[in-house]
Amino acid sequence: MSALRPYDVFICHKKSSGKDFADHLKAGLEELGYHSFLDSKDIPKMTDGIQEWIQIRDQAIKDCKCFILLITPGFQLSSEVLKELKMARQIGNKHFLYFRHRDLARKFILDLGDEKVDLGRQEQVSFENKEELLRLAHGILLKEGHTPIVDSQKLAQTPHIATTDKETKNIATDESKTLHCEMCSKPIEGQPYVELIDESYHNFHCKECAQTFKKFKKLYGDDFK
Repeated sequence: MSALRPYDVFICHKKSSGKDFADHLKAGLEELGYHSFLDSKDIPKMTDGIQEWIQIRDQAIKDCKCFILLITPGFQLSSEVLKELKMARQIGNKHFLYFRHRDLARKFILDLGDEKVDLGRQEQVSFENKEELLRLAHGILLKEGHTPIVDSQKLAQTPHIATTDKETKNIATDESKTLHCEMCSKPIEGQPYVELIDESYHNFHCKECAQTFKKFKKLYGDDFK
């Protein structure tokens, strides 16, 4: 039996106020290639008691590269949230991302027993709704170099539109400016990777960016630009 793929992301949240945000974030990140752990989705309903539940949860925290804390109403009162954050900090070697709902104050002091964490001193990203949360999280993961494992077979099925130099210039809105990838916003050096999507040409840095762009279009439709 082959080993299970380790989780890229662990999503920590308070169930009563953060469930909808966490569910959408989990589904979106998985669609984009990030193996994301959410206890309500990734722990089998039939487990051998609370100890097995804890073991599965703890292993996911140990394996993950990125620990996401969703700061929603009452999160600081959840004993499970505090336990998960404490364990992740003790293990170390994690990239911590703190996403705070825009209605909440920035400053929270969390008592983890052996230490107190002042979230007001941590870098936080505010969000208004679940769609914005997913867009922000994905953008930060890409910026910080957390690139998901891409299914090479799927990418091989994605047509690459070969263009001549003349066609490439026609696609650019302003030939005097450097082209930027429509997904990751990085400057495009040399000839762009061009895709025809919804009857319009789009410029990308690479095939992976084009694939990600199409997944977002699938998720959000015309609202994603």
